[in-house]
Amino acid sequence: MEGIGTKEKNNEYKNFELMDSFRIVIYSICGFFIFFVPVNINGSVNTIMYHLYFFIQERYLELIKFYIFIMISIGSILPIIKHKEKDYDAFSNIIKCMKPISILFVLIIFSKIEFKGYNNGSLLFMRDFLLKSIILLSLTSLFLPLITEYGLLEIVEAYFQRYTKKTLKISGKCILNILVYLFVDVFSGMFMTNQLYKKGKLRHSEACIMISCFSFTSILNCYYIADELSLKPIKFTIAVAIILSLFVNFLVCRIWPLKAKKKSYLYKSSYKECNFKKDKFKNAIRKYLSNKENNKLITSMLENFKESFNIIMTILPNLVIIIFIGEFLINGTGLVDTISQLTYPIVELLKLPTKVQISEFLCIGMFNGDRYIEFINNDIKDISALIIFIMSIVQTISISTNIVYIDSTDIPIRKVELLIIGIEKVLITLAIISLFYYLIIGNL
Repeated sequence: MEGIGTKEKNNEYKNFELMDSFRIVIYSICGFFIFFVPVNINGSVNTIMYHLYFFIQERYLELIKFYIFIMISIGSILPIIKHKEKDYDAFSNIIKCMKPISILFVLIIFSKIEFKGYNNGSLLFMRDFLLKSIILLSLTSLFLPLITEYGLLEIVEAYFQRYTKKTLKISGKCILNILVYLFVDVFSGMFMTNQLYKKGKLRHSEACIMISCFSFTSILNCYYIADELSLKPIKFTIAVAIILSLFVNFLVCRIWPLKAKKKSYLYKSSYKECNFKKDKFKNAIRKYLSNKENNKLITSMLENFKESFNIIMTILPNLVIIIFIGEFLINGTGLVDTISQLTYPIVELLKLPTKVQISEFLCIGMFNGDRYIEFINNDIKDISALIIFIMSIVQTISISTNIVYIDSTDIPIRKVELLIIGIEKVLITLAIISLFYYLIIGNL
């Protein structure tokens, strides 16, 4: 009788494992399809995420504008109402009191009235940047549980752990996070990084590496920039730039400040990384089943959306102020020329072509990597266009993305450290490009 009872329990366990495996496959396929698979709808080839973004922007533009205005108003005024003097220093109080001005700035950005110091290109950039960031972050928060809560993380980690841990100092699951950066956008990728870190699935060092080194501009932006710079073939050029960026990350994660980051998790738990030598898929499923949380999909989606709501409310006033003032400094003053003089000697030392344009790009890129394209002359040489394109992908640190977002995360990395990492990446990349440039030119 005991043998029969044990056999029945084993059969029940196998049936339970089979049903969960089926659920894992279905949810994972749906999530992968939504985030990463380009589909053709009405002649437009994009991922489902971007199709949804364009649909919402086209159909509900006025509603999104109103949503942004409400979020900025709440995010600007609420900190003042909840003010507790002992919780803030003098600088924080000044920043907090400046937030309400973002309400005026956002009204100017979305108005159809020309404003002194801002051309149509500046206003259009700010509108598109805000709409894209808010809509995609909200959509990502809703669908993210499909790729993080139902075994896909464990499966990806099982297959990539041995490669990523040795080379990039990150766990295999981070491959999925990198794909979110590439196929969606920076804010969505950072949202996922913070989620994994908060749940004890990423180490302190891994979270810092992800948010500083892998916050790539999206593939969609890469295609746009490559097309504007007339680079051919586009797919090969993007692949070369990403491979070079991975090599730069390989070096940067081994020097200070990233080298000094702790290898511990946010809190102690029973979670362990996958490192299976055989039966990777089967063992990954079992690992997921032993650690899974019994939350319903809709519950996880709503919890994520609530968190994205709070993040948007927190960062939006600061983001509006930064891009509004940044655009004025870029267009209405000679600040770019002044700062580019600091980088010009480095470009001159490396003897790279079109030194002025590369120097200006390095300055504008630290503000926003997607903004510099408007300032590139049409007569730029092919090799210079390629250098600037590579830099736009490698330079993953900017004031209007990582630095403004980091305050809303639990990841313990300072803004100064992000700037230092950004400078390290730029210097290493310029040195590598200079070496290849002279190897190629010297053989012609």
